Amino acid sequence: MTKAEKQKYAQLARLGCILCRQKEVKNIDDSPVEIHHIRRFGQKRSNSEAIPLCMWHHRLGNHSVHTLGHKGFANYWGMSEEDLLEKTKELLELRKEN
Repeated sequence: MTKAEKQKYAQLARLGCILCRQKEVKNIDDSPVEIHHIRRFGQKRSNSEAIPLCMWHHRLGNHSVHTLGHKGFANYWGMSEEDLLEKTKELLELRKEN
């Protein structure tokens, strides 16, 4: 992993779980997260965009992206990984401005 990738993932991690944030869960700033890579069309993980998710929304819960799959996750939560990626980018941009 490159230094730039480490910095990028650290920035994402400081946001807390982006899905918890959208669902207005309290006390999520700096909550432990895992980096979820959004792969498109067989794209390699190192080339993919990423979002911060708590372990429950990432891989452990019955309603996690790895349990439900991409379509099931979007159907259950009412927002896709792409939607969460856009929210993540907006939040990073806001933090950059401050």
